[in-house]
Amino acid sequence: MCYESLLNGEAAERSLGALLREERRAALRNGLAAAVLVVAVLIAEGATAWTVGALAVAAVALGAVLHQAVLVAGAVAVRLHHRVGGADPATA
Repeated sequence: MCYESLLNGEAAERSLGALLREERRAALRNGLAAAVLVVAVLIAEGATAWTVGALAVAAVALGAVLHQAVLVAGAVAVRLHHRVGGADPATA
């Protein structure tokens, strides 16, 4: 949803906080997907239950933070592009 605003240039006009709030659920889904992969690998390797649990929680957090960090980087890039006087993405 917010990534569409990066493509059409809307991210240059909206606040970064609003972009992050809109993308919160997608970030959590990415974190959960990362946790599923981590749990699958750790169980296959025979890790202890507390290790699996701790690393699953860490994967959710890291996946969500990484998702939001990519969004912030994209929004900054769009804003810099608009500030420098780049072409309007809607007409390019």
